[in-house]
Amino acid sequence: MTAKLFRTSLAMALAVMVLSIGLFMGMLYQYFSDQLLEELEKETRLVSQGVELEGMAYLDGLRSVNRVTWVAADGTVLFDNEADPAEMENHADREEIREAMDSETGTAQRYSSTLSEQTLYVTRRLDDGSVIRLASAQKTVGLLLISMVQPILGILVLSLLLA
Repeated sequence: MTAKLFRTSLAMALAVMVLSIGLFMGMLYQYFSDQLLEELEKETRLVSQGVELEGMAYLDGLRSVNRVTWVAADGTVLFDNEADPAEMENHADREEIREAMDSETGTAQRYSSTLSEQTLYVTRRLDDGSVIRLASAQKTVGLLLISMVQPILGILVLSLLLA
């Protein structure tokens, strides 16, 4: 009887812990996604002002952890801090670029199967009709969970010891 009660209590405790971790991870993911979007919007606004004032000279001296792309009104890539613009395809059909062309700013989120990561894009149209786009990789819930495995296992072991 006591063993059955212990197993039931342990199973309930583990179920509550798993559900709590799931809820906590979901809330963390949403919080970090919102923070990333806010930071990208601020940086995009600053970069677009710098390009308006100084043009390519501003971008050549720019150090950013995010990918920065300057796209002409016709979709031709003028600058990219991670790839050669001459080898890049036309960006006129990209969702975030079209949105910025229509309404000054744009955002998009796409999953890259080659990089296995979600990428968030924020764009802003400049006075000359060109567009500045900043992109940042966003961890998926799975990657966030994998990075939390060690602390979660530590909590689980501690819980079992205390039980």
